Parts: sequence; structure tokens; C-alpha cells
Amino acid sequence: MRLRSPSFLLLTALSLLVAPACGPDAETPPTIAPVRPEPPAENDPAFTVTGVPRYVLAGDGLTVPTKAFQINVTAPKDIVDIDAWIDGAAEPVPLVFNGNQSEGEIGTLDLPIGNHSFMLSVRGSKDAFFRAEFVKGHALYMVISTDWDFSDVDDRVLDHHTELHTAHPELKITHLIGPYTFTDPAIPQQRRDDLVSWAQGMRSTYGDEIGLHIHPYCNFVEAAGVACKTSPSVADPAGDPTGYTVRLGAYSREEWKTLFGKANEIWEQVGFGKPTSFRAGAWTLETHVAQALVDTGFLVDSSANNWKLMEEWIGYDIYEFNKTQWAPIGDTSQPYRPTEDSIVAGGKGPELGLLEVPDNGCMVDYWAVEEMENIFDANWSGGALTAPTQVSTGFHPATTQYYSPNEFERLDAFFTYVDQFLASKHEGPVIYINMTDATNVW
Repeated sequence: MRLRSPSFLLLTALSLLVAPACGPDAETPPTIAPVRPEPPAENDPAFTVTGVPRYVLAGDGLTVPTKAFQINVTAPKDIVDIDAWIDGAAEPVPLVFNGNQSEGEIGTLDLPIGNHSFMLSVRGSKDAFFRAEFVKGHALYMVISTDWDFSDVDDRVLDHHTELHTAHPELKITHLIGPYTFTDPAIPQQRRDDLVSWAQGMRSTYGDEIGLHIHPYCNFVEAAGVACKTSPSVADPAGDPTGYTVRLGAYSREEWKTLFGKANEIWEQVGFGKPTSFRAGAWTLETHVAQALVDTGFLVDSSANNWKLMEEWIGYDIYEFNKTQWAPIGDTSQPYRPTEDSIVAGGKGPELGLLEVPDNGCMVDYWAVEEMENIFDANWSGGALTAPTQVSTGFHPATTQYYSPNEFERLDAFFTYVDQFLASKHEGPVIYINMTDATNVW
């Protein structure tokens, strides 16, 4: 014998009690009033419920709040009147019966940040047949960027960008391209044109951003009319005759105004438009360099680095510099506004007019997948985010020598983990953004 669900049996009993009499004097059956139900011991498998979110958004200067979610219920035969109950509300949201389903829109705009309960009941029943919980909170923004350390990039690595976009459709990448691509005499003009077309294609196809990354290679520095410096180098105490590993702070604010001005000029000439995002080579940003960024129209920087991930560089200046310069930066560091007296958060002077988005996930060169997942989890543990939050990481597009297939696999695995929690699917707070988008939030 097949057993009926408790809710179905209750509805049958109620139907008998209110069944209309036969004949011309039949009376209209009384309306069954909604009764706030008790939570069920377990959800009734006779009902199929879809559309209940795990996470809805509170909204901020970039992202609109979630106004409502759509609920759908397939119930046993003859069940028509179903009510939805949010938290401790005295009155339900009645679902609308539509063919073989009941549907309803559940408003979330006025709900406070935090955990919320959701129940469904057959009208008149003292017990709900379904209960779930969801969270309302702020977004977790993923800022994924690339640092172009070299003048050219293997086509295989360029193809990996497309593969990542295809596998992770909501992914956005901020391409921090180096200006030395356009000043290095070893790069043919046709290759430069190809790289420009590729970057513009990433922007037009996937909504990516084209920003700026600089290591002070002599070919670029001298093209800007500035005398090239070869020290201090973050990798070689004797100095670097190419300029590649030289700290950005070796150049003055005025020299950087010239250098950033040259990069702006190149970007306009090739059709990229004005860059507004930046990361310093080897994360060697200093206050006077940040001031020059503001002088030349940049809005956001991401040089504040989670230096603890760089243990491979212990014993080199690059590690010691980052350890000292970015001492407070760690797994959960969030965007802030540097001041004229402090490149890290907490300065007392006037703000520089630049948003700093900490590179709290460093780059794929320096993490294992589990390590990066732990950083993500440290920023969101599954509950309601009480403020917008960001996680930043990325990679170095380069030649085969510097970019391995394993790095691509690690990125793909991490993005697969992150994609479980996309806000667009109400599964979590995750939204991928470009770096300059962050200025609309913080």
C-alpha cells in the first residue's frame, strides 16, 4: 500500500469538511485561513521545491541588491493553496497555482543582512512541508589580474586566457600589460599589432580590462627620455643592466610622471585608451610612485602584496622589500585609500586619491590550489558578509620558461572551486570584476 504524505492527508480531510452540498442551494465553501505552521521534522519528499537561494545580495555602489527570488513547487495532485513564510512573519506570501505547479515571488529587498528561514505549507496545515535557510549579505568580489613582465607572450599562454574564459563564463581578467612590448626593439611591429588585437579582443569579447604593469626596463625608460637606472635590484645586489628587476622607487616622482605619461601616450596610440589600473613590478610601489600615479590619472593600484606567500624568494631583496613595505598585508586584507604619509592603511595624512586593492592572493606562481582555497575561505566562511569583500590573485603571461601548464591547471581548479558560489546563481556572494570596478565599491 502506498502511503500519502501528511500534508496530503490533511488537505483531503479539510476538503471533506468544507465540500459543497449538492443542489441549487449549495453554499460557497468557507475560505481556509492561513495558519503559521511549525517547522517540519524533515522536508516532505512528495513536494518538489526549486528556486530557494543559498545567498542573496545586499547591494553596494557597483552591484544592485537582490529584489526577490522565484519559488516553484510541484505538489501532489489536488493541492492548490500553498503559502510561503519568511522568518517570523505573521502573514505568508501565497503562491499562485499555475497548471501543475505553484509559483511565487519572494521579496528580499527589505530583509536585513544575516540568516533567514523559509517555510512552505499547505494552507490550513499546522506543519510546514518544507524548510530551508538562506543568507543575505554583501558581495565577495574576485579581482583576477595578469602581470606582463616581459615584452612578448607565447601564443600558448594567450590561448590559455580563452580556455579559462570558456571554462568559467563569468570570469573577468584585468590585463596589466607592460609598455616595453612597444619599445623593445626585439619585438617586430607585426607581433605588436597581433598582441594589441588580442588584448582588444579579450576586452570586447569578455569584458576584460586593459591596465598597466611596469618593470623599468631600460628600453622603455629611455624611450620616455629618462636616464635608466640599474640599481637597486630586487634580485641582484650588483644591479641589473636591463632595468627589469630595479625597484620602481629608484626613480623620482617627477621621473615617474614622465614614465607614466609615456605609457599613457602608448596606450592611446595603439587604441587601448587611458589605463586606470596598475601594479608595480615586483610589487615595489612606494609613496612617491603612488603620487605620480595619481598625477597621471590612475585610479587603482594592486601592489600591496601578501608577501608571506613568497617564501621561494627568502634571502633576496624582493622578499625583504615586500616583507617591510607590505608588513600588514595578509590573506584577508581589503581595499583602502593610501595617504601621503602611508602607503599602507592607517595613515593620518590626506588621501592620495588612489584606491589600493591588496593582492591578498599574490599570484599563481606562489600558491597551491588548497592554499588559495583557504585564502578564499578565510574571506568568506559561508555566512553573511557584512561588508563588500575582495579576493585578488592572478598570473604572469610569459614564455614557456616562466609559465607552466601546471599554473594553468591550478588556476582552472581554483576558479572551479570559486564558481560553486556565484551570486548570479544565488549560490553565494561571488562576483568577478575588473580592477577599476572596485573604485565603485570602496
